[in-house]
Amino acid sequence: MNFIKLKAIYVGKSILILLIISTFFACNKKPDDKPKPPDNDPASIDNPFSVDKNYILFNGKKTEVQGVVYVPAYPGNLPWDIENAPTLSAELEGSIRTDIANIKAMGANTIRFWGAPEYCYEVIKNIGGLYILQTIWFDGEQPDFQNNTYKNQTKNYIRTIIDRIYSAYNNENPPILAFLVGNELSEQSIKSTDAAHPEINKFTGNFIKTETGITATEAFIAEMADYLKTYEKEKYGRVSLVSYSNDIRTAYLIDTPFLDFRSHNAYSYAVPYYRPNTQHGSSTGTLFQGWLEELKAKHPEVPLLITETGLSVSPNAAHIGPPNYGYGGNTISEQATGIIQNIYDLKNTNLPIAGVCIHEYLDAWWKFSLEDSYTHDPDDIEEWFGIVSIVESAEWYHTQPRPVYEELKKIWYY
Repeated sequence: MNFIKLKAIYVGKSILILLIISTFFACNKKPDDKPKPPDNDPASIDNPFSVDKNYILFNGKKTEVQGVVYVPAYPGNLPWDIENAPTLSAELEGSIRTDIANIKAMGANTIRFWGAPEYCYEVIKNIGGLYILQTIWFDGEQPDFQNNTYKNQTKNYIRTIIDRIYSAYNNENPPILAFLVGNELSEQSIKSTDAAHPEINKFTGNFIKTETGITATEAFIAEMADYLKTYEKEKYGRVSLVSYSNDIRTAYLIDTPFLDFRSHNAYSYAVPYYRPNTQHGSSTGTLFQGWLEELKAKHPEVPLLITETGLSVSPNAAHIGPPNYGYGGNTISEQATGIIQNIYDLKNTNLPIAGVCIHEYLDAWWKFSLEDSYTHDPDDIEEWFGIVSIVESAEWYHTQPRPVYEELKKIWYY
Protein backbone atom coordinates (compact mmCIF):
# COMPACT_ATOMS: atom_id res chain seq x y z
CA MET A 1 0.00 0.00 0.00
CA ASN A 2 1.53 3.24 -0.93
CA PHE A 3 1.09 6.90 -1.80
CA ILE A 4 0.75 8.63 -5.19
CA LYS A 5 1.89 5.38 -6.74
CA LEU A 6 -1.08 3.86 -8.41
CA LYS A 7 1.06 2.98 -11.39
CA ALA A 8 3.71 1.51 -9.15
CA ILE A 9 1.26 -0.49 -7.09
CA TYR A 10 -0.58 -1.93 -10.04
CA VAL A 11 2.50 -2.53 -12.10
CA GLY A 12 4.87 -3.59 -9.34
CA LYS A 13 2.50 -5.77 -7.42
CA SER A 14 0.72 -7.05 -10.52
CA ILE A 15 3.91 -8.91 -11.31
CA LEU A 16 3.19 -11.11 -8.35
CA ILE A 17 -0.20 -11.79 -9.86
CA LEU A 18 1.58 -13.76 -12.60
CA LEU A 19 2.75 -16.08 -9.87
CA ILE A 20 -0.78 -16.84 -8.88
CA ILE A 21 -2.04 -17.24 -12.42
CA SER A 22 0.83 -19.51 -13.42
CA THR A 23 0.37 -21.58 -10.29
CA PHE A 24 -3.34 -21.90 -10.88
CA PHE A 25 -3.02 -23.15 -14.43
CA ALA A 26 -0.09 -25.37 -13.59
CA CYS A 27 -2.36 -27.49 -11.42
CA ASN A 28 -3.50 -30.60 -13.28
CA LYS A 29 -6.11 -31.56 -10.73
CA LYS A 30 -9.57 -30.32 -11.56
CA PRO A 31 -10.84 -28.21 -8.66
CA ASP A 32 -14.07 -29.02 -6.95
CA ASP A 33 -16.39 -26.65 -5.23
CA LYS A 34 -15.71 -28.44 -1.98
CA PRO A 35 -12.51 -30.09 -0.79
CA LYS A 36 -12.70 -33.87 -0.71
CA PRO A 37 -11.92 -35.50 2.61
CA PRO A 38 -8.81 -37.68 2.75
CA ASP A 39 -9.09 -41.46 2.73
CA ASN A 40 -8.35 -41.56 6.44
CA ASP A 41 -9.67 -38.85 8.69
CA PRO A 42 -6.73 -37.04 10.31
CA ALA A 43 -6.57 -36.74 14.03
CA SER A 44 -7.90 -33.41 15.18
CA ILE A 45 -5.10 -30.91 15.86
CA ASP A 46 -5.74 -28.14 18.33
CA ASN A 47 -5.01 -24.68 16.99
CA PRO A 48 -3.13 -22.81 19.74
CA PHE A 49 -4.16 -19.47 18.22
CA SER A 50 -7.48 -17.82 19.03
CA VAL A 51 -8.75 -14.26 19.45
CA ASP A 52 -10.50 -12.00 21.89
CA LYS A 53 -11.93 -8.62 20.93
CA ASN A 54 -8.52 -6.94 20.80
CA TYR A 55 -5.72 -9.47 20.39
CA ILE A 56 -4.62 -12.71 18.86
CA LEU A 57 -4.05 -15.24 21.64
CA PHE A 58 -1.52 -18.07 21.84
CA ASN A 59 -2.63 -20.82 24.21
CA GLY A 60 -5.10 -18.33 25.64
CA LYS A 61 -2.53 -15.60 26.34
CA LYS A 62 -2.31 -12.23 24.59
CA THR A 63 0.27 -12.20 21.81
CA GLU A 64 1.12 -8.81 20.38
CA VAL A 65 2.22 -9.39 16.80
CA GLN A 66 5.73 -8.08 16.11
CA GLY A 67 6.07 -9.01 12.49
CA VAL A 68 8.19 -8.44 9.41
CA VAL A 69 7.24 -8.95 5.76
CA TYR A 70 9.79 -11.22 4.09
CA VAL A 71 10.15 -11.91 0.35
CA PRO A 72 13.43 -13.84 -0.19
CA ALA A 73 13.95 -12.64 -3.77
CA TYR A 74 17.62 -11.76 -4.07
CA PRO A 75 18.92 -10.29 -7.35
CA GLY A 76 18.45 -12.78 -10.16
CA ASN A 77 15.55 -14.50 -8.36
CA LEU A 78 11.89 -13.67 -8.88
CA PRO A 79 9.35 -14.51 -6.16
CA TRP A 80 7.08 -16.57 -8.40
CA ASP A 81 10.03 -18.60 -9.69
CA ILE A 82 11.55 -19.50 -6.34
CA GLU A 83 8.13 -20.25 -4.84
CA ASN A 84 7.68 -23.17 -7.21
CA ALA A 85 11.32 -24.12 -7.79
CA PRO A 86 12.12 -27.76 -6.87
CA THR A 87 15.52 -26.66 -5.54
CA LEU A 88 17.18 -23.39 -4.59
CA SER A 89 20.80 -22.42 -5.01
CA ALA A 90 23.08 -22.99 -2.04
CA GLU A 91 23.70 -19.24 -1.92
CA LEU A 92 20.00 -18.40 -1.74
CA GLU A 93 19.36 -21.04 0.90
CA GLY A 94 22.19 -19.61 2.95
CA SER A 95 20.74 -16.11 2.69
CA ILE A 96 17.29 -17.33 3.71
CA ARG A 97 18.72 -19.03 6.80
CA THR A 98 20.65 -15.90 7.74
CA ASP A 99 17.71 -13.58 7.10
CA ILE A 100 15.21 -15.56 9.15
CA ALA A 101 17.72 -15.90 11.99
CA ASN A 102 18.29 -12.14 11.91
CA ILE A 103 14.56 -11.43 11.88
CA LYS A 104 14.22 -13.52 15.03
CA ALA A 105 17.30 -11.86 16.55
CA MET A 106 15.71 -8.42 16.25
CA GLY A 107 12.83 -9.56 18.46
CA ALA A 108 10.20 -10.27 15.83
CA ASN A 109 7.80 -13.08 16.65
CA THR A 110 6.07 -13.29 13.26
CA ILE A 111 7.08 -13.43 9.59
CA ARG A 112 4.54 -12.45 6.97
CA PHE A 113 5.08 -14.42 3.76
CA TRP A 114 3.60 -14.05 0.30
CA GLY A 115 4.30 -16.98 -1.99
CA ALA A 116 7.38 -18.53 -0.40
CA PRO A 117 9.42 -21.63 -1.20
CA GLU A 118 9.00 -24.60 1.09
CA TYR A 119 12.55 -24.07 2.32
CA CYS A 120 11.43 -20.95 4.22
CA TYR A 121 9.07 -23.04 6.35
CA GLU A 122 11.77 -25.66 6.91
CA VAL A 123 14.06 -22.94 8.25
CA ILE A 124 11.37 -21.60 10.58
CA LYS A 125 10.79 -25.13 11.84
CA ASN A 126 14.50 -25.60 12.54
CA ILE A 127 15.04 -22.18 14.13
CA GLY A 128 11.83 -22.15 16.15
CA GLY A 129 10.26 -19.26 18.00
CA LEU A 130 8.54 -17.63 15.00
CA TYR A 131 4.94 -17.59 13.84
CA ILE A 132 3.82 -17.74 10.21
CA LEU A 133 1.41 -15.14 8.86
CA GLN A 134 0.71 -16.52 5.40
CA THR A 135 -0.74 -14.40 2.62
CA ILE A 136 -2.87 -16.13 -0.01
CA TRP A 137 -2.13 -13.78 -2.89
CA PHE A 138 -4.57 -13.76 -5.80
CA ASP A 139 -5.32 -11.38 -8.64
CA GLY A 140 -6.96 -8.38 -7.01
CA GLU A 141 -7.76 -6.76 -10.34
CA GLN A 142 -10.16 -9.39 -11.65
CA PRO A 143 -13.31 -7.76 -13.07
CA ASP A 144 -15.55 -10.32 -11.32
CA PHE A 145 -14.47 -12.10 -8.16
CA GLN A 146 -17.60 -14.25 -8.36
CA ASN A 147 -16.54 -15.82 -11.66
CA ASN A 148 -16.55 -19.58 -11.06
CA THR A 149 -13.39 -20.29 -13.05
CA TYR A 150 -11.53 -17.64 -11.10
CA LYS A 151 -12.85 -18.97 -7.80
CA ASN A 152 -11.71 -22.50 -8.65
CA GLN A 153 -8.27 -21.20 -9.59
CA THR A 154 -8.09 -19.42 -6.25
CA LYS A 155 -9.05 -22.62 -4.44
CA ASN A 156 -6.29 -24.48 -6.29
CA TYR A 157 -3.78 -21.98 -4.99
CA ILE A 158 -5.15 -22.18 -1.45
CA ARG A 159 -4.57 -25.93 -1.49
CA THR A 160 -1.07 -25.47 -2.87
CA ILE A 161 -0.05 -23.08 -0.09
CA ILE A 162 -1.53 -25.18 2.70
CA ASP A 163 0.05 -28.39 1.40
CA ARG A 164 3.43 -26.68 1.04
CA ILE A 165 3.47 -25.54 4.67
CA TYR A 166 2.36 -28.89 6.06
CA SER A 167 4.85 -30.73 3.85
CA ALA A 168 7.67 -28.80 5.51
CA TYR A 169 6.36 -29.80 8.93
CA ASN A 170 5.87 -33.48 8.04
CA ASN A 171 2.22 -33.25 9.08
CA GLU A 172 3.16 -31.79 12.46
CA ASN A 173 1.37 -28.73 13.76
CA PRO A 174 3.00 -25.70 12.05
CA PRO A 175 3.02 -22.34 13.89
CA ILE A 176 0.50 -20.69 11.57
CA LEU A 177 -0.70 -17.55 13.29
CA ALA A 178 -3.20 -16.97 10.49
CA PHE A 179 -3.83 -16.96 6.77
CA LEU A 180 -4.53 -13.67 4.99
CA VAL A 181 -7.02 -14.50 2.25
CA GLY A 182 -6.33 -11.72 -0.23
CA ASN A 183 -4.53 -8.39 -0.07
CA GLU A 184 -5.63 -4.94 -1.25
CA LEU A 185 -8.28 -5.88 -3.80
CA SER A 186 -8.61 -3.02 -6.27
CA GLU A 187 -11.33 -0.44 -5.91
CA GLN A 188 -12.41 -0.90 -9.53
CA SER A 189 -12.70 -4.68 -9.18
CA ILE A 190 -14.67 -4.41 -5.95
CA LYS A 191 -17.12 -2.01 -7.56
CA SER A 192 -17.52 -4.06 -10.74
CA THR A 193 -18.06 -7.29 -8.81
CA ASP A 194 -20.61 -5.74 -6.49
CA ALA A 195 -22.47 -4.08 -9.38
CA ALA A 196 -22.64 -7.36 -11.30
CA HIS A 197 -24.07 -9.35 -8.36
CA PRO A 198 -26.46 -7.26 -6.26
CA GLU A 199 -28.31 -10.48 -5.43
CA ILE A 200 -25.34 -11.86 -3.47
CA ASN A 201 -25.71 -10.39 -0.01
CA LYS A 202 -24.77 -13.16 2.40
CA PHE A 203 -22.67 -16.30 2.75
CA THR A 204 -23.14 -19.52 4.69
CA GLY A 205 -20.36 -22.09 4.78
CA ASN A 206 -18.96 -24.77 7.04
CA PHE A 207 -17.12 -22.36 9.34
CA ILE A 208 -18.17 -18.87 8.27
CA LYS A 209 -21.68 -17.47 8.22
CA THR A 210 -22.40 -13.82 7.55
CA GLU A 211 -25.42 -11.70 8.17
CA THR A 212 -27.50 -10.50 5.24
CA GLY A 213 -26.24 -7.21 3.85
CA ILE A 214 -22.68 -7.96 2.77
CA THR A 215 -21.47 -7.28 -0.76
CA ALA A 216 -20.59 -9.78 -3.49
CA THR A 217 -16.88 -9.10 -2.96
CA GLU A 218 -17.18 -9.68 0.77
CA ALA A 219 -19.06 -12.90 0.03
CA PHE A 220 -16.19 -13.99 -2.23
CA ILE A 221 -13.68 -13.44 0.58
CA ALA A 222 -15.92 -15.30 3.01
CA GLU A 223 -16.20 -18.22 0.58
CA MET A 224 -12.44 -18.44 0.04
CA ALA A 225 -11.77 -18.21 3.77
CA ASP A 226 -14.33 -20.91 4.49
CA TYR A 227 -12.84 -23.12 1.79
CA LEU A 228 -9.40 -22.71 3.36
CA LYS A 229 -10.67 -23.69 6.79
CA THR A 230 -12.58 -26.65 5.36
CA TYR A 231 -9.67 -27.98 3.32
CA GLU A 232 -7.18 -27.61 6.16
CA LYS A 233 -9.54 -29.30 8.60
CA GLU A 234 -10.40 -32.23 6.35
CA LYS A 235 -6.83 -32.91 5.24
CA TYR A 236 -4.78 -31.93 8.30
CA GLY A 237 -7.24 -31.82 11.19
CA ARG A 238 -6.72 -28.16 12.08
CA VAL A 239 -8.69 -24.95 11.55
CA SER A 240 -6.49 -21.84 11.34
CA LEU A 241 -7.44 -18.21 11.84
CA VAL A 242 -8.18 -16.21 8.70
CA SER A 243 -8.28 -12.53 7.82
CA TYR A 244 -8.08 -10.23 4.77
CA SER A 245 -5.59 -7.36 4.29
CA ASN A 246 -7.54 -4.22 3.43
CA ASP A 247 -6.10 -0.77 2.76
CA ILE A 248 -6.98 2.89 3.05
CA ARG A 249 -8.38 3.28 -0.47
CA THR A 250 -11.03 0.61 0.01
CA ALA A 251 -11.64 0.82 3.76
CA TYR A 252 -15.20 2.02 3.23
CA LEU A 253 -15.95 -0.23 0.25
CA ILE A 254 -15.19 -3.55 1.88
CA ASP A 255 -14.87 -4.89 5.42
CA THR A 256 -14.59 -8.36 6.91
CA PRO A 257 -15.64 -8.46 10.58
CA PHE A 258 -17.07 -11.93 9.88
CA LEU A 259 -13.50 -13.29 9.70
CA ASP A 260 -11.45 -14.10 12.81
CA PHE A 261 -9.88 -10.64 12.88
CA ARG A 262 -9.59 -7.58 10.66
CA SER A 263 -6.35 -6.60 8.94
CA HIS A 264 -5.20 -3.37 7.30
CA ASN A 265 -2.08 -2.22 5.51
CA ALA A 266 -1.53 1.29 6.87
CA TYR A 267 1.09 3.89 5.98
CA SER A 268 1.52 7.29 7.61
CA TYR A 269 2.10 9.09 4.31
CA ALA A 270 -1.13 7.76 2.82
CA VAL A 271 -3.46 9.24 5.43
CA PRO A 272 -3.19 12.95 4.51
CA TYR A 273 -3.45 12.04 0.83
CA TYR A 274 -6.39 9.62 0.86
CA ARG A 275 -8.14 10.63 4.11
CA PRO A 276 -7.21 14.28 4.74
CA ASN A 277 -10.15 14.81 7.10
CA THR A 278 -8.99 12.12 9.51
CA GLN A 279 -9.10 13.21 13.14
CA HIS A 280 -5.76 13.50 14.90
CA GLY A 281 -4.82 10.71 17.29
CA SER A 282 -6.09 10.76 20.85
CA SER A 283 -2.66 10.61 22.51
CA THR A 284 0.14 11.29 20.01
CA GLY A 285 -1.85 13.68 17.85
CA THR A 286 -0.70 12.14 14.56
CA LEU A 287 -2.99 11.52 11.61
CA PHE A 288 -1.66 7.97 11.47
CA GLN A 289 -2.83 7.24 15.00
CA GLY A 290 -6.14 8.91 14.22
CA TRP A 291 -6.58 6.63 11.22
CA LEU A 292 -5.83 3.52 13.29
CA GLU A 293 -8.37 4.62 15.88
CA GLU A 294 -10.97 5.24 13.18
CA LEU A 295 -10.42 1.74 11.78
CA LYS A 296 -10.64 0.03 15.16
CA ALA A 297 -13.76 1.99 16.12
CA LYS A 298 -15.64 0.59 13.11
CA HIS A 299 -15.69 -2.86 14.75
CA PRO A 300 -14.33 -2.61 18.30
CA GLU A 301 -15.46 -6.16 19.03
CA VAL A 302 -12.96 -7.65 16.54
CA PRO A 303 -9.13 -7.51 16.70
CA LEU A 304 -7.39 -5.21 14.20
CA LEU A 305 -3.92 -6.21 12.96
CA ILE A 306 -1.77 -3.83 10.91
CA THR A 307 -0.32 -6.16 8.28
CA GLU A 308 1.96 -3.58 6.62
CA THR A 309 3.56 -0.30 7.56
CA GLY A 310 6.90 1.12 6.53
CA LEU A 311 8.86 3.86 4.78
CA SER A 312 10.84 3.82 1.55
CA VAL A 313 14.29 5.40 1.40
CA SER A 314 14.35 5.72 -2.40
CA PRO A 315 16.85 8.50 -3.14
CA ASN A 316 15.20 10.26 -6.08
CA ALA A 317 11.71 10.86 -4.68
CA ALA A 318 10.61 14.21 -3.29
CA HIS A 319 11.49 14.72 0.36
CA ILE A 320 8.61 15.48 2.74
CA GLY A 321 9.78 14.58 6.23
CA PRO A 322 7.87 14.30 9.52
CA PRO A 323 5.27 13.96 10.85
CA ASN A 324 3.71 11.97 7.99
CA TYR A 325 6.85 11.39 5.90
CA GLY A 326 6.71 10.61 2.20
CA TYR A 327 6.12 7.81 -0.22
CA GLY A 328 9.85 7.54 -0.87
CA GLY A 329 12.48 10.21 -0.41
CA ASN A 330 13.04 9.47 3.29
CA THR A 331 16.53 9.34 4.75
CA ILE A 332 17.59 6.18 6.57
CA SER A 333 17.41 8.17 9.80
CA GLU A 334 13.86 9.28 9.01
CA GLN A 335 12.92 5.71 8.16
CA ALA A 336 13.96 4.66 11.64
CA THR A 337 12.33 7.61 13.41
CA GLY A 338 9.14 7.34 11.36
CA ILE A 339 8.63 3.60 11.83
CA ILE A 340 9.29 3.80 15.56
CA GLN A 341 6.77 6.66 15.71
CA ASN A 342 4.25 4.49 13.84
CA ILE A 343 4.71 1.74 16.41
CA TYR A 344 4.36 4.22 19.27
CA ASP A 345 1.17 5.54 17.66
CA LEU A 346 -0.14 2.00 17.40
CA LYS A 347 0.70 1.04 20.97
CA ASN A 348 -1.06 4.09 22.39
CA THR A 349 -4.38 4.12 20.56
CA ASN A 350 -7.57 4.61 22.56
CA LEU A 351 -8.57 1.01 21.76
CA PRO A 352 -5.91 -1.72 21.52
CA ILE A 353 -4.41 -2.82 18.20
CA ALA A 354 -3.30 -6.45 17.82
CA GLY A 355 0.16 -5.67 16.46
CA VAL A 356 2.02 -4.78 13.29
CA CYS A 357 4.11 -6.17 10.45
CA ILE A 358 6.89 -3.96 9.12
CA HIS A 359 7.11 -3.73 5.35
CA GLU A 360 9.65 -5.11 4.63
CA TYR A 361 12.86 -6.94 5.52
CA LEU A 362 14.74 -6.83 2.19
CA ASP A 363 14.88 -4.15 -0.45
CA ALA A 364 12.91 -5.43 -3.44
CA TRP A 365 15.34 -5.16 -6.35
CA TRP A 366 13.19 -7.67 -8.22
CA LYS A 367 10.24 -5.37 -8.90
CA PHE A 368 9.13 -5.31 -12.56
CA SER A 369 11.37 -7.96 -14.20
CA LEU A 370 14.23 -10.44 -13.94
CA GLU A 371 16.56 -8.09 -15.79
CA ASP A 372 15.60 -5.27 -13.42
CA SER A 373 16.33 -7.49 -10.41
CA TYR A 374 20.07 -7.12 -10.92
CA THR A 375 19.98 -3.37 -10.31
CA HIS A 376 18.66 -1.17 -7.52
CA ASP A 377 16.66 1.49 -9.34
CA PRO A 378 16.96 4.88 -7.56
CA ASP A 379 13.72 6.01 -9.21
CA ASP A 380 11.61 3.01 -8.14
CA ILE A 381 10.18 3.78 -4.71
CA GLU A 382 8.90 0.21 -4.28
CA GLU A 383 12.45 -1.19 -4.27
CA TRP A 384 13.58 0.72 -1.15
CA PHE A 385 11.33 -0.26 1.78
CA GLY A 386 13.85 -2.70 3.27
CA ILE A 387 14.98 -2.44 6.87
CA VAL A 388 18.16 -4.02 5.54
CA SER A 389 19.83 -3.26 2.22
CA ILE A 390 21.24 -5.80 -0.22
CA VAL A 391 24.95 -5.40 -0.92
CA GLU A 392 26.72 -7.11 -3.80
CA SER A 393 29.69 -9.26 -2.81
CA ALA A 394 32.30 -11.00 -4.93
CA GLU A 395 30.17 -14.03 -5.77
CA TRP A 396 26.81 -13.41 -4.11
CA TYR A 397 25.13 -10.81 -1.87
CA HIS A 398 25.00 -9.95 1.80
CA THR A 399 22.78 -7.58 3.77
CA GLN A 400 23.51 -4.39 5.66
CA PRO A 401 21.07 -3.38 8.43
CA ARG A 402 19.70 0.14 8.25
CA PRO A 403 19.32 2.09 11.52
CA VAL A 404 15.67 1.02 11.86
CA TYR A 405 16.76 -2.60 12.41
CA GLU A 406 18.57 -1.72 15.64
CA GLU A 407 15.80 0.65 16.72
CA LEU A 408 13.21 -2.08 16.31
CA LYS A 409 15.44 -4.46 18.23
CA LYS A 410 15.52 -2.03 21.16
CA ILE A 411 11.74 -2.09 21.55
CA TRP A 412 11.02 -5.66 20.41
CA TYR A 413 13.78 -7.74 21.92
CA TYR A 414 12.98 -8.29 25.55
